[in-house]
Amino acid sequence: MPDASTLSAWGLPGLFLVAMLAGSVVPVPSEALLAGVIYGGTPPVTAVLVATTGNVLGALTLYLLGRWVAAGGGGPLGRWYTRRRAKEGPRMERVEARMRTWGAPALVMSWMPVVGDAFVIAGGMLGIRPLPFVLFVTIGKGVRYLFVALSTAAAL
Repeated sequence: MPDASTLSAWGLPGLFLVAMLAGSVVPVPSEALLAGVIYGGTPPVTAVLVATTGNVLGALTLYLLGRWVAAGGGGPLGRWYTRRRAKEGPRMERVEARMRTWGAPALVMSWMPVVGDAFVIAGGMLGIRPLPFVLFVTIGKGVRYLFVALSTAAAL
């Protein structure tokens, strides 16, 4: 992974890439790069839209993994998920219970570190339809990036 200064020099394409990775299972600090890009002169609205789009696309990879595993798919990713679910059993059970209770609106919580991935995977496993999935995940992740952008702009 390139260092932060290289990614910052990539501007919006670098922000998109990092946000997409952050939306999947790769723990990268997309918020820090968002702040750096805004500090570098990119309009906050543009930066938020790029980061949100990338992050939602990354989340779609976890959603598709959840759908695949729920359909009996497997392979290395299915085995990885089975191990992760066994390791984080009680947390995953709570997330799945919330998803069954609240449905797609619970995906607004996908912005949260670590637990957000569990919401996204559970959404796929429980068969949340794609359009509501994208809508609620976009709201959750977009509000998080908007908060970071406004905080950064206020500090300039």
